[in-house]
Amino acid sequence: MLVLLLIVSLGFIPAAHAQFTVEGTVTDANNGDPIPGANIVLVGTSIGVATDPQGEFSIEVPGEEGTLRVSFVGYQTLERDVTPETGRVEIALQPDIAGLEEVVVTGLATSVKRRNLANAVTKIDAEEIAGRVDPTTVDNALQGKIPGVNITAQSGAPGGGNNVQLRGISTLGAGSSQPLYIIDGVYVNNSQITTGRSTLDDAGGPSQDNVSNRLADLSPEDIESVEVLKGPSAAAIYGQRANAGVVIIQTKRGQAGRTSVSFSQDVGAVSALNLLGTASWSEDKIALFEEPGTQSFQDEIARFREGNSTDYEDEVYGNTGLTTNTQLSVSGGDDQTQFFVSGNLKDEEGIIENTGFVRRSLRANLDHRLHERVRLTSQSNYVYTDNDRGFTGNQNSTGGSVGYTLAYVRSYADLFQNEDGSFPDNPYFAENPLRVIDGATNNQEVSRFVQSFSAEADLIRSNSTSLRLRGQGGFDYLNSNSTVYFPPFFQFQQAGANPGDVIRGKQDDFNTNLQAVLVFNQATSLGGGDLNLTTQTGFSRFTQDTNRQLVRGRGLPPEQTNPVNASVQEIVNQLPNDVYNTVKVRDIGFFGQQDANWRDRIIGSAGVRLDRSTLNASQDEYYVYPKASLAVNVHEFDIGLPSFLSQLKLRSAFGQTGGLPQYGVTFESLASQNIDGNLASTIDTRGVDPTLKPERAEEFEFGTDISAFENRVSLELTHYRKTVSDLILDRENAVSTGITEIAVNAGTLRNVGWEVGLTLAPIQTERFAWTSRNLFWANTSEITELNIDRFTTGGFGAALGTYLIQEGYSPTTIVGTPALDDGDTPFTVYGDAQPDFQMSFSNQFTLFRDFELGFLFHWKKGGENINLTRFLTDSGGTTSDWNEDHDNDGVPNGRDRADMFGPGAAQFIEGSSYVKLREASLYYNIPSSFLERTFGNVLSRARVGVSGNNLLLFSDYSSYDPEVSVFGTQAIAQSVEVSPYPSSRRITFHLRLTY
Repeated sequence: MLVLLLIVSLGFIPAAHAQFTVEGTVTDANNGDPIPGANIVLVGTSIGVATDPQGEFSIEVPGEEGTLRVSFVGYQTLERDVTPETGRVEIALQPDIAGLEEVVVTGLATSVKRRNLANAVTKIDAEEIAGRVDPTTVDNALQGKIPGVNITAQSGAPGGGNNVQLRGISTLGAGSSQPLYIIDGVYVNNSQITTGRSTLDDAGGPSQDNVSNRLADLSPEDIESVEVLKGPSAAAIYGQRANAGVVIIQTKRGQAGRTSVSFSQDVGAVSALNLLGTASWSEDKIALFEEPGTQSFQDEIARFREGNSTDYEDEVYGNTGLTTNTQLSVSGGDDQTQFFVSGNLKDEEGIIENTGFVRRSLRANLDHRLHERVRLTSQSNYVYTDNDRGFTGNQNSTGGSVGYTLAYVRSYADLFQNEDGSFPDNPYFAENPLRVIDGATNNQEVSRFVQSFSAEADLIRSNSTSLRLRGQGGFDYLNSNSTVYFPPFFQFQQAGANPGDVIRGKQDDFNTNLQAVLVFNQATSLGGGDLNLTTQTGFSRFTQDTNRQLVRGRGLPPEQTNPVNASVQEIVNQLPNDVYNTVKVRDIGFFGQQDANWRDRIIGSAGVRLDRSTLNASQDEYYVYPKASLAVNVHEFDIGLPSFLSQLKLRSAFGQTGGLPQYGVTFESLASQNIDGNLASTIDTRGVDPTLKPERAEEFEFGTDISAFENRVSLELTHYRKTVSDLILDRENAVSTGITEIAVNAGTLRNVGWEVGLTLAPIQTERFAWTSRNLFWANTSEITELNIDRFTTGGFGAALGTYLIQEGYSPTTIVGTPALDDGDTPFTVYGDAQPDFQMSFSNQFTLFRDFELGFLFHWKKGGENINLTRFLTDSGGTTSDWNEDHDNDGVPNGRDRADMFGPGAAQFIEGSSYVKLREASLYYNIPSSFLERTFGNVLSRARVGVSGNNLLLFSDYSSYDPEVSVFGTQAIAQSVEVSPYPSSRRITFHLRLTY
């Protein structure tokens, strides 16, 4: 059908008319620099060109007159009337400081300028992503830049690993807590692929594997923009997959004009952001750990007198890693075909020896105008990543975590490698951490291919009406291979029955999505004013096929890592709900949306989506997700507003989205049994309510946008109330029934928040310019309804701190012992993992025209962490303040805290407020006059600079970094620390060349 319509559209060939040519230049109004890639479109037609690297353009205009609309990202759009007598035109664009001309997605095939937008949608451009610093991953690049979004680094290991939460809690665990990511129209996989590491070191589950999420595969240098739909009011058009928000990523595309070659080289150093130090030892202190007079005490005193003091924390975390990032891209084309081709090589070493991240990426984006009314696009991206994550985080008496083991290593111990290459055993724990670093393997390799395509045809086009058909889709294929290995000569392996342990993991994911949209535009009149109507309708289809397997081998000969050679082999299932080696998901959706714009004064939109999915309990049932929004540009009315106001907009929006359950949550599975020596299956003890519905989020959003003094001051203020209903939880059932748990819709969760953005541009001259972006956001969550008994979840139990799920409380409320018999809660309440508020302060300066200086501070106020790293170091006597006596009771701090373990969990919960200097950069743009004299027309731009990531940390938190999570991206347990991979500081030198 799509092909037929494309062919039919070719028949609408317009008759030939007289035409004339307009040539000109587009420059920056502030400094006169040419703007390459600016778009010049003939209003009322699809005729358009882009400026070349010198800002030059030439466009053919049919007829005797026309209007050119000139636009470029970051500048105000300008229109210029032209006739055959116009001659050459010089167009100077003013910077769009307030971003009012920015185009934002409002439907699956439509967009709108920000000045008419009714939602609080944040859009980040290429300069903010990778133009100033060298981010490890895309989500790292967004930290502190989007109000309403909490992005927390789970680990400092190379290759990233982030927890992204949009406008509070979206699920209590049954659904996905991470947003839907769409790259060039493809619904991509951003899962954390388990490697089985937590099985080998007995950490307790795949969420503690410390793997990176798959957004690490995307090269930030390839990105043109990132658009974040934070709540259901904006994301409702994506229906049942949008409860946690939507992140839309567009990659760079070519522009018509001279072929441009860009080369960039980044070289930097990575070091630990914050080392804690370790406590010293003395014979008196040894007596507190070993009973005087015993043989163990005498042995320890002898070891202390013979040993040398070593800072093992510095030995383990003190490596200075080298990071390099090389990017080469070629773009260009003509009016019919444009291309963008790039290659990226990234290597990053970690602060722990033998850890690192490697990415190799190749991208080819193509745009082709098959006919005046038919346009085709293709975006292809192949990526290979190789990640050595090391061994940090939790473990249980195995020695399989260097951080955990380090807590018990005394400074006078000798753990260094012997001359024969072997390592001595660790007398204080199950393994020597230096041996783990040298000889263990925790590696994950990913090969990935992401392909998107679209075809767009103008079926009808006239002065007042147009009908457009757009087909779009693509696929994301991902292949992961992982190896986690402990050699047989390891200390803790020798203590077991089958030394030599390996887990080999393999996972194949193939996601596809396809959508077709019909868009009808009509311009009419109402009340003497223009009314523009846009109607869109269409369908979408999504599929997901996953095959995964973890194979374990124990009892391996030396140098062997293949489970086939092991004496004991098994297929690993890490948790009861992780038994699905094959996953198949199918989604179908239908949608429609009506937009209306009356003279840019009143802009309204209403839409609905119907979705079904095989993940739902009722797989054939369609669920309805509506949306509506209204924006009123008060400044467009002649009501006598002050002249300094350039925009005053009131906006409101409503929307509903779905939260699909995780695979298996809505299934009644079979359990294997052995009956009389025969393999059999029985119904599992967990049931599912046959009327179970998917989780649903409903949001009301209200806000205002104000710009003044020629857009030098811009304010965005938003208030939202997001309610997540039909939360899926397991209700306990009488054991006598044979079904101990039943999945039911058991609760409602409400998030209420404020978002404020203030942009200032007090000085904008040719020699000095200053732009400041200041953000504030806060969210509070509360469980407003719970139809099952209250319970605790996450963490490692009430004695160490856990989370309370109870009506009237936030789901991130942290509780612990002592228990309360007569209180409102079963345990003592110690705090909340969610912060009170967050703020960021970003400033960009242009100095003497050619220097650019920028920095971003991020302030998180409030919120508590469960710090179990200090629990470990207190137990081992290595906490930096262990020997001090703050309360002057004659007992060292470390012993005081350790003695509190029985009475309560208070010692483990502490505030996680911080101020971070996340980014800072200084660049020098070599003057174009110098480049022209030296290189002629070969080199059009050259830029050198230095930048830093994660440069400074100010916090009273007693561990490495308040941003931490041993449980990965779990919805609730997002602030538990257990001996993490410490955060890193990065200093990078940059070279950017454009030919």
